[in-house]
Amino acid sequence: MKKIAIYGGSFDPPHIGHKVLAENLARACSADKVIIVPTAMSPFKDKSGAAAADRLEMCCLTFCDDLFTVSDIEINRGGKSYTVDTVRAVKELYPDSQLYLFMGDDMLLSFHRWYEYRTIMSMCTLVAACRTEDLAELEAMKDYSRQVLGCDEAGVIICGNVPVETSSTLIRSQLGEQGESNMLLPQVNAYIKSRGLYRE
Repeated sequence: MKKIAIYGGSFDPPHIGHKVLAENLARACSADKVIIVPTAMSPFKDKSGAAAADRLEMCCLTFCDDLFTVSDIEINRGGKSYTVDTVRAVKELYPDSQLYLFMGDDMLLSFHRWYEYRTIMSMCTLVAACRTEDLAELEAMKDYSRQVLGCDEAGVIICGNVPVETSSTLIRSQLGEQGESNMLLPQVNAYIKSRGLYRE
């Protein structure tokens, strides 16, 4: 049975930290394929964010290894997307596969507030990254999984590999000031320059 993982986000822009996180989580669950799903709408209300088509193209430039597939499923759906709808769509595409959903620690610790979160859990296994080396944070994630979600270690996989510390907000600031960022792959920096994205 193939193991298919879903990794969604605004990816505005997609950076090295996103890629390292996805690779770490893929190893944690032995995923055969990771589907990268940029959201239709960036959460940024001002003009600092890139259009969906640009974010999709930058994802293709960033997640270009064989492990990854970039999907426009949420962009084509348009508007606000719920994760449960995306998981259902992926399940239809890969009916005989084991599904996994990638997320950071902050998203895991609020997962019980997600729309139809129990339905999501019935369709896939959660795989979450602990963003620090603090053992207390790791234990908090395990406690949350057991006590709030009612899952054992098979229901929620917690990856202790610390990802690259950065943020899209910081990178957009660098791009506005310098025109490029060392946290982006060269081809992404070139694309951003060619399109005039993230200019102040």
